Amino acid sequence: MSEGGLHTALERMEAWVADPTWEPDPGLLAQWNAEFQTALACAEKGPDWPELMARAHALGWQLESRTAKLAQLKEKVKAELDAFERGDRALRGYRAVVR
Repeated sequence: MSEGGLHTALERMEAWVADPTWEPDPGLLAQWNAEFQTALACAEKGPDWPELMARAHALGWQLESRTAKLAQLKEKVKAELDAFERGDRALRGYRAVVR
């Protein structure tokens, strides 16, 4: 098999990572990874192999960065929701004392 499968897989991931609204889906990423690993195992290491590997590594770093940012955002939203919940409990307690 040629490196065409790798090119296709990398182009797909590049399109995802370039989309600022894209949110990584674990199932879709697992499917992509399986396809990528198959293409990687079957690929012939031609003259553009170093470029393909550099692209793959760069995409991995970009995906890790995106995932880390989403995890930080999730934690921030969780903290805000927890604060709202504590405030709501305090208000309910205050209302009970006032009555």
